[in-house]
Amino acid sequence: MGRRPPDIFAKPRLTANQLRHVSERRFDDALCLFKSGDRARFNGAMYMAGFVVECLLKALLLDRHPNLQTKVDPGKLSASDRKIYGLLFSHDLELMLDALPEIVAKLEDLKDSYGNSVWQRFIGICGEWTVFARYSTNVAESRTAEGFLDTIREVKKWLKEL
Repeated sequence: MGRRPPDIFAKPRLTANQLRHVSERRFDDALCLFKSGDRARFNGAMYMAGFVVECLLKALLLDRHPNLQTKVDPGKLSASDRKIYGLLFSHDLELMLDALPEIVAKLEDLKDSYGNSVWQRFIGICGEWTVFARYSTNVAESRTAEGFLDTIREVKKWLKEL
């Protein structure tokens, strides 16, 4: 008899609220990696922080398509729902944003705690971050990682309020 993998490796279908909860946990993970002060961990902090945005964008997609929060047969979905269903299994933040035009309009007008628009930094992160960061042999500088985490902190707050 094969050994059953630990529950953390299960492939659950998450609800929008569960994705928001996971995003908080992953942001805490990113902060722990960064606060370790070990430069070798900064890539991991940035990767994990980008994953936070992925989770929150997927939560917003599910808010708009609640029928996709349960097990579905993709072949029986409308073309628009099939597109969103595919995004729920992708990691492309830009494509997720394309499917959330009303969110983009709101985010473009929001300001950070200093009154500056964070939209350009946010869209930059969405264009730059990929799951392939987990394979990078490059090592991020402390300033770069800290700036990335600061932007994610602001964006996370915004995305949770939408």
